[in-house]
Amino acid sequence: MIVFDLQAIQSAAHGERGIARYVGDIAEALDRDHLGLVDVFAWNDALAFEGRITRLDVGDRLRRFGEIRGANADILHVNSPFELLSTEVFSVPVRAERTVVTCYDLIPQRFPNVYLTDPALKAHYQARLGLLISADHIVTDSESAARDVASMLDYPSAQLTSLGAGVSDIFLPPVAPYAERIALLRNAIPTLLPGFILVPTGMDWRKNTDGALHAYSMLDESLRRRHQLVVACRMNEAQLEEMRELCARLGIDGQVVVTGFVIDDDLVRLYQSAELVFFPSFYEGFGLPVLEARRCGARVICSNVSSLPEVLPDTVATFNPYDGPGMADRLRLALTDINVATALDAAADSGFTWELAATRLAAVYRGLLDAGADAGSLKVGDGQTYRSKPRVAVATLLPPTMSGIADHSVALLSELQQIAEVTAFVQHDVTSNPGRWTFDVEGLRTLPSRWAAGEFDHVVYCFGNNDMHSPFVSMMERVPGWAFLHDVRLDGCVEGAERTGMWFRDADDLDIGDGRDRDGNDLIIGTGVRSVCRRAVGVLVQSVHAAALVETVTGLRSIDIGPLPHFVRVGDELAAPDNPLARASPDGDARLTVISAGIADNSKQSGKVAEAFEIVTSSRSDVRCVLVGPGGERWAEPLSNDVAVGATGPVPAEEFGEWLAASAVAVQLRGQTNGESSGAVADLLSRGVPTIVTDLGAMGELDGSIVVKVPVDISASTLAGAILELLDDPEQRIEMHDRSVAYARKSSYAAQASALLDAVTAVRPI
Repeated sequence: MIVFDLQAIQSAAHGERGIARYVGDIAEALDRDHLGLVDVFAWNDALAFEGRITRLDVGDRLRRFGEIRGANADILHVNSPFELLSTEVFSVPVRAERTVVTCYDLIPQRFPNVYLTDPALKAHYQARLGLLISADHIVTDSESAARDVASMLDYPSAQLTSLGAGVSDIFLPPVAPYAERIALLRNAIPTLLPGFILVPTGMDWRKNTDGALHAYSMLDESLRRRHQLVVACRMNEAQLEEMRELCARLGIDGQVVVTGFVIDDDLVRLYQSAELVFFPSFYEGFGLPVLEARRCGARVICSNVSSLPEVLPDTVATFNPYDGPGMADRLRLALTDINVATALDAAADSGFTWELAATRLAAVYRGLLDAGADAGSLKVGDGQTYRSKPRVAVATLLPPTMSGIADHSVALLSELQQIAEVTAFVQHDVTSNPGRWTFDVEGLRTLPSRWAAGEFDHVVYCFGNNDMHSPFVSMMERVPGWAFLHDVRLDGCVEGAERTGMWFRDADDLDIGDGRDRDGNDLIIGTGVRSVCRRAVGVLVQSVHAAALVETVTGLRSIDIGPLPHFVRVGDELAAPDNPLARASPDGDARLTVISAGIADNSKQSGKVAEAFEIVTSSRSDVRCVLVGPGGERWAEPLSNDVAVGATGPVPAEEFGEWLAASAVAVQLRGQTNGESSGAVADLLSRGVPTIVTDLGAMGELDGSIVVKVPVDISASTLAGAILELLDDPEQRIEMHDRSVAYARKSSYAAQASALLDAVTAVRPI
């Protein structure tokens, strides 16, 4: 039995927002996405605030302490370890085999001269630290908090998991007109003025509310008259009087409004209507207001300390909270510099969701359950079985190898590392760069001995259609594993293995399929895929189309863990910037750029694309068209200012990203498909670039509201018409931009990592 403690929601100290919201939202996500995993969501019937508990959507698993008193539990999850109540009142009344504890931060321990000056309070806090370090596993809301736990409490990193956080569905961009939102807000805040700066804060030293007032006072008087400062927090009379006195000393009285406590609807309207959200905290366990504000479409600037760079990684949006003049300067630029404002509007979403946090927490529970199971496996929730703390070996390519699969793997494994112990095995030498990756990297030749020693539970081989993957086919005969097919055509891979004598295909695997798949498309499948799939423990693909090809050619079922991910996280950086140009109409003489990205060749109908580009530029002088990537020189002149249709040739990854970010429309065609997914299309969608694609294979599976689909045999003139129609319709481009970014947020590497782990760890019920 797993018991999830809900006392944080009942807390007198935290029951309004923050920790209480965190516990309630992750509880609902756990119950919704991992139904049956948690047996009891327990609330303390000795405490008040029962109304908040009963509104939780967790079905019949909600139980009072009195109903579970004395019960045995496999896992007890304590969600509010620092609640300063007596042990008799605080302790969940069950006998637990293992405990999980959530640590949101160690702020008192980090700033003892502020928070632990009272000896009795310090003793009580340190007693709670004892509960923390005695836990079988600690989960945190951020990587920053996890680092604090490991370093300050000397707690084993292997027993630490950063879950992240999320926001509820009410935090969305505005629909109601601005004037209507302001009018509604004035019912609660009568003196509110348009153009206000919002400081969502609390009366706690670390929130640095005084710093916000000092920075605001350094702005020019004329700027302050245009932008009222709104401090959103509850204050008692003494605190309110202190703030009035400080405002008077700073010369800003009459320009600052204190809201008091605001209900959720008004908080959302404040985020949606603020000219700027200003968050100067000295330290945050997660920084939920920053994420809430960004999800509401607000421009946000915040401190560059603790967890906040995880939530808002763009440096243009951050500042040093200990540097008052620097804060004031960043505040001024955000209000007056159009380039800074545009950059803040385009700041990348950090990708945190409650669904992802719940998935990571579920993996922790399953690992602990399995560690305590006598037979080494345990049925939980959905009837499947899971290994404890899965140890996954992945044979793949990694940078600096120039390969889309290498780029995909480093992003995927960085996320997989959050929910499993991951070791990458590579043929080339990247092990000379210790610390470069968040996961371990070893030479492929060491895999057999480490597998024989029992170091891994699962092995995954990443296959593409070139000889860089050839060593994996022979290794799979020595070390069994899953085949992750980035391409269902593997002739280039297996021929490389056969040339070196490392491996030979089966005798019946010599013909090239020339039939049709279930969708009526031509099968252009090279030899070798049958032999590879036969030797695999299982087969993973990234689209329904690829799964159908595998079944048609090999007769085997595969697992679709797609779509190809779009939002890319490497470390704390999210490489999926929004593309405001895709939303914009041309200004004056500004030129719009139309691109086709990636390797240009006949399979991508690049000649037809170039012909269509010539038609487009002959019709519109304000448009330039570019083939971005190697091979385009075959169909277009080298790019220059005088060329309407040009080709860049090979470009570095950074420049390639700049071309994507500068494009108003993209065209990505295919003449045939072998089950591969387009990385260029994924990159374009994550940036919100309106994209025209062939209605074929994985691209054909995309929703028609986020891409424009055209037939395989489209003519150059008809294609040009489709490009011009999109260029002439800014409203459609805006809608496609917003829909594609929303789609990309859901199609993250974290989501694929979770799907991969579910696939390789799930065992059919006995």
